Amino acid sequence: MGQRRRKNRTHLKGPAKGETEENVPKSFVIKSGQVTKSISQLVRDTRQLMEPNTASRLRERPHARLRDYLTMAPSLHVTHLLAFTLTDAANVHLRVARLPQGPTLTFRVQRYSLMKDLVNASLRNIGKTPGGEFRNPPLLVLNNFQQPAEGPQLPQLRLMSTMFQGLFPAISVEKSALPTFRRVLLLSYNHTTHLISLRHYSISVRPHGVSRRVRRLLNPSTGSVKTSRKTPNLATTDDIADYLLRRPGTPGSEVGTAGYDSMSETDASEAESDTNAVELPEDYVGRGNKKGERKAVRLVETGPRMELKLIKVVEGLVGSKKGEGETVFHEFVHKSKAESTALNKSHQERKRAKDARRAEQAANVARKKAEKASKKGEKGEDDEGGEEEDDDDIDVDGLSDVDPEEALERRRTRLSQADDGDADEEEFQYEDAAGLQDGEREDDGDWDEDVDAGDVSSGEEQSGESSEDDEPAPPPKRRNAGKR
Repeated sequence: MGQRRRKNRTHLKGPAKGETEENVPKSFVIKSGQVTKSISQLVRDTRQLMEPNTASRLRERPHARLRDYLTMAPSLHVTHLLAFTLTDAANVHLRVARLPQGPTLTFRVQRYSLMKDLVNASLRNIGKTPGGEFRNPPLLVLNNFQQPAEGPQLPQLRLMSTMFQGLFPAISVEKSALPTFRRVLLLSYNHTTHLISLRHYSISVRPHGVSRRVRRLLNPSTGSVKTSRKTPNLATTDDIADYLLRRPGTPGSEVGTAGYDSMSETDASEAESDTNAVELPEDYVGRGNKKGERKAVRLVETGPRMELKLIKVVEGLVGSKKGEGETVFHEFVHKSKAESTALNKSHQERKRAKDARRAEQAANVARKKAEKASKKGEKGEDDEGGEEEDDDDIDVDGLSDVDPEEALERRRTRLSQADDGDADEEEFQYEDAAGLQDGEREDDGDWDEDVDAGDVSSGEEQSGESSEDDEPAPPPKRRNAGKR
């Protein structure tokens, strides 16, 4: 028999230590309408970015509407909704809504790159980590979201920063363990282009001041995706020192690199030894990352990348029954104070008219219900009066107060009395018939006297002939169907 399978349920989710289901923000990442395959993959990558407090295995119906998700979200304690849509002008939009009342922020995705695109790019700072980094939410870093020093104030910056902070649970440094910090989500705002750059990284801890060749020998599983788990090529070297130091005369050697692959890596390693080297306060994930050792911390980009531009901000929820509400900010439509005042006034008038129609409809419904109840009461009183006048009518619908069993018992009594009267009449008719038969017998006392043949009346002969002619003819014989 084979070995019993060991179950490693790494996909199980739940609130972190010290948190409850109520205070942890949860999100839906969906696509709305008809989108392309790349946008569907972007939705899946964004779900992985939002792990673990998101519905990573959510399946959208082809004809599902935003109102369906808004109806389902409160029962699942969902606080945010992220919806990707594709407009008629082939623009990708991202809507970020705060449930259940709003607001809703609409971004235009100017450019994006998927996770697989970054892996296939073969960049040095892109790769894979030991694994398990999606069991905890990422660290959110907001850069340059403060108000500009010169120029008008931008109130949408504070709203965007508040919305992004609400997507992830608050971090308590005193209560959180160091190994739970595995990812970083960087959001940087550019005041010149008004674009938000989104980058997703994984935290990698490496030995500092060590060349790449030595690091490959120490940790062969680290590095980029295409160069991981490769054994060093020592076919052209006489000694391990030739591989580590790359002495002059060996293929691919460079003078002055001191065992590093290039000058850029030398500078990077020196920078790691000076600035990026930290002393670990606790044990961290990975081989040799023990407490008190000096390690170099590096960010490995895993994707996806996006560049967002804020287009519109509304007070309510897009797609809800109450409507999206007032538009707080719009990138392309600017209105004066008089236009805004007139628009708000017309909006209030429409709202009052709508409330008046609803109140009138509610009053009409209540009035119709009262009329229907009064009609039922009058009908019940009429049925009671008819039952008192005529006991033959039985209240089947149960509208009167007469007991059905008593009425049925009275009906049975009347039927039994009627049956007794019919029996007396039948007995009387039977006695008359018996007397009539006795009289006939008295009159027909000479029935056996001789009668001549000529005395028979012609009517009797005709009746006899007709009786003979009326005798039914025998049925024809049936032939059996089949071969003769």
